[in-house]
Order: sequence, then C-alpha cells, then structure tokens
Amino acid sequence: MLKFAALGVAGCAAALWPLFGTARRQAAHGDESPRWPLLATGAAALVVGLAFGPTAAGLAGAVVGIGAWCAACIVRSRRRVDAAESVAQFAAILANQAQVSRTVVDALETSGPLATGPIAHTAARLVAECRSVGVEAAAQRFAAGADGAVAAWLADVVAVAAASGGQWAPILGVLEAEAAEAAATARHFHRHVAANLPQLGLAAALGAAVALGSALVSPEAWAWLSGAQGQRVGLAAVVVAVAISARPLSAAWEMLR
Repeated sequence: MLKFAALGVAGCAAALWPLFGTARRQAAHGDESPRWPLLATGAAALVVGLAFGPTAAGLAGAVVGIGAWCAACIVRSRRRVDAAESVAQFAAILANQAQVSRTVVDALETSGPLATGPIAHTAARLVAECRSVGVEAAAQRFAAGADGAVAAWLADVVAVAAASGGQWAPILGVLEAEAAEAAATARHFHRHVAANLPQLGLAAALGAAVALGSALVSPEAWAWLSGAQGQRVGLAAVVVAVAISARPLSAAWEMLR
C-alpha cells in the first residue's frame, strides 16, 4: 500500500511540476510564494493514496492542488487590485496638492492622512520620516515598503522634486495617469483571468467525481481501477489533465509577480 501511495504522490507531483516550478523560480528571486498549496496537495495525495491506491492519490492531489493554486491566484490578484487602486488614489491626491502646496513636504503632509487602503500605513510613515530623515531617504523607504512599479516611480518623483526644487506638478499628473492605468489593468486581469480560474478546479473536481462515482456504482469499474491496468491509465490521465491545467495557472501566477 505504501508503494501505491508513493506512486500516487509521484504522479501528482509530476503533473503539477510546471506550476510548482514557477513558484520556486519566483521564490529564488525574492518573490514570496505561498507554501500551503504544496502542503495541501502532498497531504491529500498521501492520505488518499494510503487508503485507495495511486489512482485515487493522483485524483485527490490534482483536485486539491489545482483548487489551492486557483485560490492562491485569486487572493493574490485581489491584493494586487487593492494595492494598485490605493497607489492610484494617493497619486491623485498628491498631484492635486502639488499644485497648491509650496513645498514637497507640505504636499506630503496634506496628502498622507488622506491615503486609504494598503498604501495608507506606508504613506503615513513617509510623512513622518520626511522631517526626521529627509525626503529623499523617506522616499527610498517608501519605495521599498510599497508594492508595484508605480509606487517606486512616485518615490523617485518625490525625491527628485525635493532635491531640485523644480516644478513637479506636471510630472505627478503623468504619474497619476500611469497609476490609474495600472489600477485599471489590475482590475481587468482580476475580472477576466483570475476570477475565471476556479473553472479549472471545478473541471478537475467533476472529472474526479465522475471517475470515483462510476467506480462506486459499478463493482466491475472499481475492480478495473484497482487493478494494475486501471492504475496506470488513471495516473496517466491525471498527469495529462493536471499538466494542461497547470499551464494557465503558472502563466497567471507569473503575471501576478
């Protein structure tokens, strides 16, 4: 039985390797990836494999693995939308204040308390550090603590404007448009890509339900699935099906970096 469970875990791991490989490469570049989908997949495959053999282990690992990574992509996409919208709002407020404030620090002190969402804490810290460590150092810390390229651009604009004392309102206007476009892109991705990923998990669950349901209803089908030929065919089907699902999931995860 342990041999059957090991075969099931190996088959499931081979099928999900493209997706796990993407997460591993991102982690190597400093991009934190959730570990719970990996743990859930391995646990499901091991437990079910011990009880029912490699085919059931592959089915359980495939369903749990695909479902877990779909959930991880959706959560990460939702956070990306919230962060992009928060940065866009802060950029718009700062662009308006830049037109009426005398200095960069004055604009930041007025705009910081108005920031909401994930960027609010980072913006408040930016305002607090402007007086203590200087605008340039505070902007660098702001860029390190905020997510996204737009936040880094915003920090660069603030630092350059504080150092040069030139007109920065027109640059902030351009940055405001870029931030709004980034937020719109994040919303579009979440609505048309991430929100549709659960269909992959549903398809995997329905396929597993059909296979297991047929085996439970028909003793002949159960005997065939429990046999050597049924185990091989089942594992091959799991590997192919999950490999097909792993491709769009890995692409979506890569785009969410």
